Amino acid sequence: MEPLRSSKQAPAIPERDGRRLARLAREAIAETLGGPVCERVDLHSFDGPGASFVTLTQDGKLRGCVGSPVMSASLVEGVISHARAAAFQDTRFDPLRQEELPHLAVEVSLLSPLQPIVCTGEEDLLQQLRPGVDGLVLDLDGHRALFLPQVWKELPEPRDFLAALKWKAGWPATFWSPRVRTWTFTVEAWRDETSHLRPHGPDGAGFLYPARHWQRVEDGRIRCDVCPHRCVLGEGQQGRCIVRQRVGDRMVLTAYGRTSGFCVDPIEKKPLHHFFPGSSVLSFGTVGCNLSCRFCQNWNLSRSRDLSLLHYRATPEAIAESAHHQGCRSVAFTYNEPATSLEFVSDVAEACHAQGIATVAVTAGYLEEAARRDFFTHLDAANVDLKAFSDGFYRRVVGGSLGPVLDTLRYLVHETKVWTEITTLLIPGLNDSDDEIRRLSDWIASDLGVEVPLHFSAFHPDHRMLDLPPTPRATLTRARNLAREAGLNYVYTGNVHDLEGETTCCPGCGRAVIQRDGYQLQDLRLQEDGTCGRCGRQIPGIFATAGRASHFTA
Repeated sequence: MEPLRSSKQAPAIPERDGRRLARLAREAIAETLGGPVCERVDLHSFDGPGASFVTLTQDGKLRGCVGSPVMSASLVEGVISHARAAAFQDTRFDPLRQEELPHLAVEVSLLSPLQPIVCTGEEDLLQQLRPGVDGLVLDLDGHRALFLPQVWKELPEPRDFLAALKWKAGWPATFWSPRVRTWTFTVEAWRDETSHLRPHGPDGAGFLYPARHWQRVEDGRIRCDVCPHRCVLGEGQQGRCIVRQRVGDRMVLTAYGRTSGFCVDPIEKKPLHHFFPGSSVLSFGTVGCNLSCRFCQNWNLSRSRDLSLLHYRATPEAIAESAHHQGCRSVAFTYNEPATSLEFVSDVAEACHAQGIATVAVTAGYLEEAARRDFFTHLDAANVDLKAFSDGFYRRVVGGSLGPVLDTLRYLVHETKVWTEITTLLIPGLNDSDDEIRRLSDWIASDLGVEVPLHFSAFHPDHRMLDLPPTPRATLTRARNLAREAGLNYVYTGNVHDLEGETTCCPGCGRAVIQRDGYQLQDLRLQEDGTCGRCGRQIPGIFATAGRASHFTA
């Protein structure tokens, strides 16, 4: 083996980014087990070289630990690789099973540069070690072992610590040689665990919650009235969304109190750019969707009929408490279509509001009128996917129709106080023509208003649409320019690194009032009343300044 190389520089990671690394490690493991795609888009701002370890524990016992003291070119990719190796390749343990993930604590340790120790022997080394502070590396002719500083909790005495490390290297506890080389290092560590969510909520796979918005039809079947598909079901049949099912003579929600996972995200990731900028949001979802987009980025959840993927269980109160515990300003219903679980959404929202926590939905907006009113009554903000401005696109590519989505947007903007932003994923050759972008932008300007934020997002090949190329950044820039020509004041680009396309500028004087880099807030130049500090123009949105929330609309 090659000698260890000392790192010349280790990145300084803020606390928020450190917690994001720990969540990333869990997401990497979950993706391998069939969960949502492990996203890296919001990580570029602190992704530099770095040395890391990922440690997994279950009920306080080690379940896997893999890493390297050698600095890799990408700290983020190193953490992802170590997380998967700790879960599935640590030869001391069996590969992690899906049902273990909710019980797992995931810790990421970022190592400082290795510092060689000059010592005259074992006793000198013991005198130089700092219990609880130093990690230690031993090497003799390529036989190498490492202990992180966390091991001091189990072995607080230096002599025991060193003896155990020698044993790990394959040497007797009494062994020493003047050829042994030693290095010390320190770590910054961040931990992600969801154990506070596990004990709560329905604890059986067969938990069924009474559903709303259905009626009996003349032939004895029952019809779901949540979305325009209006599925008519016989005994035991599931709706197109999967999670609404007929059991006996009633409609039930099979996903109540069960989710596919939790993640703390920046609110900009939803994306919401005018809703508590820079705040954290606790995101979670279930399975199922009432549309069937051929390009779906979370198809393994939205199109799954396997409820065993919902391996996290929690009551609405537990979710609200988790958001509060993790310092989140809001809770987001996302990853799949939340409106199909509107009963769960409404109960979680009520529990969140009781603790002063806002609620957010990332939705396709494909709903019938009564269900639409029920669903959005409980929400504070929504990002609606307007997938194209063509009914043909909706029929061929999405499995729905455009009209109900436009009705949802009109309802949100004109009849509710729900803060609303729109996202359109631009797919090369399908919905990215100048004509369609102009028609979409003109409709927003005339029917909704020029103050409604619009996000153009880049497509990446996935699911059943692997034959198309990713969206070029130039396409997003072109679309943004066309929308601004149509009069829209707030048009953004997403899924690419584009500082100009991520910045909120005041339409009055042109000043950058909210600056972002990826999903990270860089600068907020709004007055406490939500106005531009230069010209006094009101910027529409829901902002938190000086610890207070203010709701501003056009």
